[in-house]
Amino acid sequence: MNRLFRLALIFVVLAVAGFAAVRLFVDHRPAAPAPAASPTPKPSPGGLTLAAAQRSAFPDGMEARTPEGSRMVYADGQLVDTPFGPVLVNPGTIPDAAHAEGGAIAIHYLRQDTGGIHVTRALPFAVRSGSSGSISEWSVSRTIGDLPVVYTEGGGTWQGYSCSFATLTELRPAGPAELTTIQVMASDDGAVPSEQSKTTVGKIVDVVPNRSFVVRFTGARNFDAHYVRRGERYVPEGGERDTLGGC
Repeated sequence: MNRLFRLALIFVVLAVAGFAAVRLFVDHRPAAPAPAASPTPKPSPGGLTLAAAQRSAFPDGMEARTPEGSRMVYADGQLVDTPFGPVLVNPGTIPDAAHAEGGAIAIHYLRQDTGGIHVTRALPFAVRSGSSGSISEWSVSRTIGDLPVVYTEGGGTWQGYSCSFATLTELRPAGPAELTTIQVMASDDGAVPSEQSKTTVGKIVDVVPNRSFVVRFTGARNFDAHYVRRGERYVPEGGERDTLGGC
């Protein structure tokens, strides 16, 4: 009887120990990782929204008449934060434009206070470039210098020869100012048989802010054009030797 009692007691002790071991394992399992937080959208300058800025810059709709009388239509752009307040940049196109008519970049300097949003400087055609009513591409860079720079590229084809030019426009406190215009593409693809065509394309690289950059050309011609800042502009260090030509 005592033997049976001892066996039963041992069984109970083992069962309790096993249950405790299970509890110990369960309680010390690593917790499931918390779900990753959703990225917080970067706020616009001073809490200003793009939509509100565009309503202030274009109160009568996103369009304007060019000095030549054509209708320029603007697309949604970008709000740029600067030390002197928000600046609105918008690309513009001319519907049904003549080949010689280019597109544009509109630049509006804004000020926001308790009274609302105020346009302190309006330049609907701050940069003109391209052909057939449009530019090729645009962006805002903060690598060229201390102030934001608008990169605008536009080109066209004339009698089979194609060219493209890039304009760098610095957003200064007193207003936008052109730093330089660079030919960044030349091609004769539309003027000669395709097997004989030659195309060269340039890209800005090796930027030293406020001092210099390199335009690296590749294709039919391969060379580096060094641009240095002299006063308020960038110029090719090698003069005509550092330009693409062919247009």
